[in-house]
Amino acid sequence: MKPRHIILLLISAMCLSAAAQRRITPVKTSPKKGDTPTAVATDSTARPESVVEVAGTDGSIILVDTISGKEYTDTILTVAPKLIYPRWESISAGVNLWDPLMRCFGQHYGLIGFWGEVSIHNWIKPYVEIGLGNASYTPDRGNYTYKSGIAPYFKIGANYNFLYNSNPAYSVYLGLRYGISNFSYDISNVEVYPGYWGEEASMSVPSQRVTAGYFEVGVGLRVMIAANCYLGWEIKVHNIIHTSKAPYGDPWYVPGFGARGSLFTGAVSFSYTLPFPASKKKRKEIKEAAYAPAHEESAPASDSGETAE
Repeated sequence: MKPRHIILLLISAMCLSAAAQRRITPVKTSPKKGDTPTAVATDSTARPESVVEVAGTDGSIILVDTISGKEYTDTILTVAPKLIYPRWESISAGVNLWDPLMRCFGQHYGLIGFWGEVSIHNWIKPYVEIGLGNASYTPDRGNYTYKSGIAPYFKIGANYNFLYNSNPAYSVYLGLRYGISNFSYDISNVEVYPGYWGEEASMSVPSQRVTAGYFEVGVGLRVMIAANCYLGWEIKVHNIIHTSKAPYGDPWYVPGFGARGSLFTGAVSFSYTLPFPASKKKRKEIKEAAYAPAHEESAPASDSGETAE
């Protein structure tokens, strides 16, 4: 290889090395006069040092700017209120008086139901109900009589108490239920109106046994009326979701549900609640805290300079 070629190779290697160093150098050079300025990426999520976090009374995080005094609610860092009642808060048992009361106003079906629930943190309350129902109905100027013998029904679900951190003496809740019943029914004295020939006829539908399932969504209020005794009211939306097939059509009445085709129903219940030991202490503390401010305001102010005679 000629010396001239060697010199050219050395000069090329030096140029490539210098270019590589310029690409990887971490040193920022100041822009020269006449150069177009380039945007520098910054962290837009960085919080200024003057902004501090303050906990709100509702459990939310409030951002306060110590310089301007402005407040901003941080909707992302919201903290749920702490559950103040123990896990196993109480157990309740009650009776549903809706059907007996409605019978007094002319309703032709229903008997009675008994229910129980367990209160978890005074918040979520698993619920079960068992009851009996029957029906006997002949419409005014009707041409048939519908009868359904006494049959049991079962419901399972849960209540969500919106006032879970409040006094358990009252609650406002949303309830979800699934109910099911196996029962029989028959239709008798079905009169067929005379046709062209003027002949009258009657027929009957023999006893049919079916199983029907339904769901309920209700909103209720429960209030303590005496020591551990409660009275409750509930408005429910319900619908039948499945029925076993019957040769002569679907039943008119389903135990625990009511008349087929009805969208709304209700409940009036009387119940007794037994708090668990850990809950008794917490209930007492809340009761004393509720009455303490009123007692302090009603107490007469005493003068430290006066002495009792």
